[in-house]
Amino acid sequence: MFGKFKGVILALLAGTVATGIGALYSIGSADLPVQDRQPLRFSHRLHAGILNIHCQFCHRYATHSPVAGVPSVALCQTCHESLSEATPDMNMLQIYWNDKRPIPWIRLQRLPDHVYFTHEMHLFAGLSCVSCHGKVDRMSGTPRAPTYEMGWCLTCHEQQGASRDCWTCHK
Repeated sequence: MFGKFKGVILALLAGTVATGIGALYSIGSADLPVQDRQPLRFSHRLHAGILNIHCQFCHRYATHSPVAGVPSVALCQTCHESLSEATPDMNMLQIYWNDKRPIPWIRLQRLPDHVYFTHEMHLFAGLSCVSCHGKVDRMSGTPRAPTYEMGWCLTCHEQQGASRDCWTCHK
């Protein structure tokens, strides 16, 4: 009787093992909200929206670097040191400042090593930050971009009349 179902049992066992390995492999790489929890709550809605602070005031490297960068504690302090009202997060910012430690921001976007991307090139081509990141001035948290999969990028390149040659993005 076992011989009759041997193939089915082996297939189920192999499928179970493959699913288990896949689940273990994906731990830590899935897009879970808990992974995006920053050390300080930061509201783009407040800073970029209500206060109308331009993206490149905080993300200063965007026009001359592959990465946009995150603001330093010193940059945050240029505004926050003059505020009289303090929140728990502002108090934590002050602790980072006093301890001369950087804020350990969680990186939300990461492209594979074989993909070449620079903010500089896209900004000089006339795209704005909202083209890829959405209307962050309406977002209270620190949002991820919708997707950075190849098809999404190729669709945008096609719409903008940009090169779709493989070597444009793959180095």
